[in-house]
Amino acid sequence: MPRSPSSFPVRRMLPGVHRVRITLAAGRAEYWYAWRGGPRILAVKARSDAELDALIPQHAAAAAEAYKLAVKPPPAKDLLDGLIASFLESPDFAKLAPRTKADLQRHLAVVRKRWAELPLEALRAEGMRKAILDWRDSYGKTPKTADAYMGALGRVLSWAKKRGDIPANPIENAPRIYRANRADRIWAKPDLIALLKGQPAGFRRAVLLAAYTGLRLGDLVELTWAEVGEDAITVATNKSGERTIAVVPITPKARAILKQIGRKDVGVVLTHSKGKPWTEWGLQTAMQRAKKAGGINGLSFHDLRGTAATNFVRGGLLPADVAGVMGWETERVQTIARRYVTAEAVAAGMLERLRQNRR
Repeated sequence: MPRSPSSFPVRRMLPGVHRVRITLAAGRAEYWYAWRGGPRILAVKARSDAELDALIPQHAAAAAEAYKLAVKPPPAKDLLDGLIASFLESPDFAKLAPRTKADLQRHLAVVRKRWAELPLEALRAEGMRKAILDWRDSYGKTPKTADAYMGALGRVLSWAKKRGDIPANPIENAPRIYRANRADRIWAKPDLIALLKGQPAGFRRAVLLAAYTGLRLGDLVELTWAEVGEDAITVATNKSGERTIAVVPITPKARAILKQIGRKDVGVVLTHSKGKPWTEWGLQTAMQRAKKAGGINGLSFHDLRGTAATNFVRGGLLPADVAGVMGWETERVQTIARRYVTAEAVAAGMLERLRQNRR
């Protein structure tokens, strides 16, 4: 007759715990659950019941900690911890891309360690903005990380203020401390040739479509045929938490890539070698492999947007039009145009004069 679960005083220490002892091919096992149907907080296996009874007390402390976490009461609604919990359970969070959700969860976990017990009413207090900025600055040695934590907190506070859940957003329009100037980073033709040499067709098409449309990675992998019109691609793009409509002209080179892929009535435009849609993570991973194979350093998938901007300028679009397509400031487009397009035109004129002189 099977023995009952161990006589360890579980019910006194951890009320409501559900214990199960079973027979395995190689002995016996006992499992504890925070409650019937709840998360498992202990799993111990042994060759016999006697050995199991001896082992369980050694794991009881860890089980008690897991129990406390499992039955922890929900965060108070009037604290920042409760507000963050509400955001993470909201439809607005649910509709975000998987990579964005994972990043936000990771960054908000750090925010909660410091600010979980902050009363929401304190957000209107004088000095609150400075206190949060001082906390951000404590990560000053890693400015990108500091801005990521602030960005995650700012996203929650902006969401809550629009809903009327908080009295004030003390970090509204707070400046970033990391400034990355990648205006001079584009994938030149030799770079793309080295990157795409020997790569699968699905990856080549994804990279080239990015270089000819300037779509952000998240928008690129989610692009559907329904968004591809006769002369333009129209997508609802998510930049800095704001949903906007981007209209991207289909240039002859972009049209050629779309034709290679083959028009469909439904579904996503880009798929990998197994016929499944790309994910952001999957395409980024493929990019890293291709960069390593091509011996390429210092360029990222995001830099394909700069490449697209130069392609649009070469195609005859005005910088202001390109800025509208890319969601950039006109000055940024002008910087890229001066550095690459204008420089190429000057160089071409010099070469032509050299040829004439030789003649």
